[in-house]
Amino acid sequence: MTGKVTKNIMIESPIRLLGLDLDGTLLGEDSRVHDRERQTLQRARAAGVAVALCTGRSIVDTLAHAEAAGGVDWIITENGARITSADGREIYRHEMTPQHIDRLLTLCEAHGVEPSFYGERTIWFGDKCQGHFDQISRIIGRLPLNLPHYRHIEDPAQWRALARETIFKAIVYGDARELNAWLADMRASGLFESEPSVFCGLMNVEINAKGTDKGAALLHLAGHLGLTAGQVMACGDSDNDRAMLEAAGLGVAMANAPEHIRALADVTTESNARHGVSRAIERYILSARSA
Repeated sequence: MTGKVTKNIMIESPIRLLGLDLDGTLLGEDSRVHDRERQTLQRARAAGVAVALCTGRSIVDTLAHAEAAGGVDWIITENGARITSADGREIYRHEMTPQHIDRLLTLCEAHGVEPSFYGERTIWFGDKCQGHFDQISRIIGRLPLNLPHYRHIEDPAQWRALARETIFKAIVYGDARELNAWLADMRASGLFESEPSVFCGLMNVEINAKGTDKGAALLHLAGHLGLTAGQVMACGDSDNDRAMLEAAGLGVAMANAPEHIRALADVTTESNARHGVSRAIERYILSARSA
């Protein structure tokens, strides 16, 4: 494990809340929770640490990973747009408004890109998204859109009707040149949080209403639990994890994270292929309690 410190660590021992990203962090390279991570997480929970999954995924797509981990206490989904307890109580939400949806669709039409939308328990997607996920399926060997809660939009006019739905997040896949021009206009609007990333070599941009991020959600949860930021540890690997790595008293970047993410974290652990989450929990939570 790398122990390089890049800012002052503000741990108020002991850590009482642990925020974990999924893809590239808790999940291995096969997109599964491995035995070591499950066992280490449950040891942390037994020691009194509340565990929160913090992901860009929907609640439906996250529940199976929570179960595979042996159970968690909280689930932060859609990049911080809502916080749900393990027993299904929702304590926070930050939705997109019809204004957000209208502006987003207008910009997508202008640049020839297409969104997918994350609702209460439904994800809407179109032909362009289907094409990108077909490519991903050939890489990882499964069909992510072949699920009951995914709805295909066949008529482009149907996108506008989704302004009547509850929408927490949008994601756009596409060519980097198309997306970079579109992203510049998105950010200029001042209405959105937007983070680009790469999944299976394909560029995508995740979009939320302004003020929505994993860091704000994790601190909201900490406040709900009567904790300070210094009692929070967060682990992540990508741009949509930046806010929570900076907000937590101890921000832990994965070794597989890009350099700019590792640079802003307090410490860097091993990669997700080398059980980096378990190593961080063992060092900063379990060892601290046994000292």
